[in-house]
Amino acid sequence: MTQFQHRSTRLCAVTAAATLLVGGWAGTAGATDDRRGPEGPVAPGFQEVQQSPSLPAVPARDIEWTVADPAFDYDPATGQPGEAFTPLLDAEGQPRTRVLTGVEKGAGYRIEVPTEGWNGDVVFWEHGYRGTGTVLWVDSPSFELRQAYIDAGYAWAASSYSANRYDIRAGVTSTERLARLFDRLVAPADDRYLQGVSMGGHIIGALVERQRVDWAGAAPMCGVMGDLAQFDIRLDYNLVAQTLAEVDAYPVTSTEDYQAAIAEIKATLGLPTSPTGPNPELTDRGETFRDVVIDLTGGPRPGDEAAFTYWEGLTFNLGRFADDPTGTLGGLTAGSVAENADRLYPTTFTFPDGSTLNSRIERVEAAPGTREETGKAPIIQLDADFSVPVLSVHTIGDMFVPFEHQRIYAAEAAIQGTGGLLVQRTVRSVGHCEFSPEEAAQTFTDLVTWVESLEGGGPMVRPAGEDVLNRNAVAEADLGCAFTVPQTGGTRDLLPACPVVEEQVGAGS
Repeated sequence: MTQFQHRSTRLCAVTAAATLLVGGWAGTAGATDDRRGPEGPVAPGFQEVQQSPSLPAVPARDIEWTVADPAFDYDPATGQPGEAFTPLLDAEGQPRTRVLTGVEKGAGYRIEVPTEGWNGDVVFWEHGYRGTGTVLWVDSPSFELRQAYIDAGYAWAASSYSANRYDIRAGVTSTERLARLFDRLVAPADDRYLQGVSMGGHIIGALVERQRVDWAGAAPMCGVMGDLAQFDIRLDYNLVAQTLAEVDAYPVTSTEDYQAAIAEIKATLGLPTSPTGPNPELTDRGETFRDVVIDLTGGPRPGDEAAFTYWEGLTFNLGRFADDPTGTLGGLTAGSVAENADRLYPTTFTFPDGSTLNSRIERVEAAPGTREETGKAPIIQLDADFSVPVLSVHTIGDMFVPFEHQRIYAAEAAIQGTGGLLVQRTVRSVGHCEFSPEEAAQTFTDLVTWVESLEGGGPMVRPAGEDVLNRNAVAEADLGCAFTVPQTGGTRDLLPACPVVEEQVGAGS
């Protein structure tokens, strides 16, 4: 049994325990990986497992990277420099910060420190996935956090990382180098915090587990906290769609061929072709597909059908599969890293011949060695084995980096006994990383309050959060309402409004 299979089995044990406590769980990607005995799958009738072939990987060192000048913003659409990165100004137009830029070990960096009132702490901002291009660029923190950090007395630093693609190890080592560089160029920091988005959340998870730098606390947002589940869920999504539509398009031969298969799948299942508007009338098989997708991406939750319509209307998960026919993530891995060999899908759907989706769906095993933990593997796997406070937040309708990642991470923390150091929150939007500036700032502020309460020796101020392992709680109509700043626009209008809590009237009033 591989290290990942051991990890999945432990995850399933925790999920199963949570199921008994909260009254039933139909099964999710994270909750089904233990359907495997010593000789193979327990469930009878699965298709023979096909192992993905080994393919040549392209190491980052073999790519000629170009580092865009960190003293200027960079526009990836045009490849041209934009505005200069200059200090923030006070009311009189005078600089109130000191900025530093440069390149360290192949990664561009930015640092900004208040000229007055610096509290000695620094926040490291971790950016998300930037594709497979060869230009590396650094920018300032999103969600107006640059201003928020400086106003609160914090310095901040950000790296371009030394490589693009889904290279977690490059992001981790670049950030650790930047932390040491900050201490040399500015001053040894008192507390070092981490905040970032998407793939940056995966990097944050690896940093706090390695703890090769003394991190005080972390705030991953919309993070890939379930590591390889990101790719497994996309494989699930496509193979379930193919099976229900009876379209045989795996292994993927080319982007063009799979694009043609997508058109056939969508027509057969009645899937939406626009992200907005009312949820379409799906075929019976389309409804089964939707229900399985909702379960795989985090379970029934407010606005789940609207979220499915939005992401499927963009053809996102099917399209991303088409864009990477080899499954190597742009040559990062030596073959496809995704697998579903022992997945038991949460449906009883039966075909006219009496076969089931679970018996018909193709079974795939990752290419040899691609899921092994080594000191050089570009995708570092997470075990939630950390020793500092982690405040993680996710949008409930996200199907790009599905909300399911939070459940996987919570289950891992329960296994490790680190659940007391993990708080998780949800925000009511469908878009990926669709947070407001207020929500992002509040996440950081609450993390700092928690960390400082632990350092101060007084009573612990643990932030409020939500029980993402409790399926009943996730399905409640008010999920995320406590941590969502009321506003309209974007995808928030696709979700139902938070329920109005009526004030209780006393008997004597």
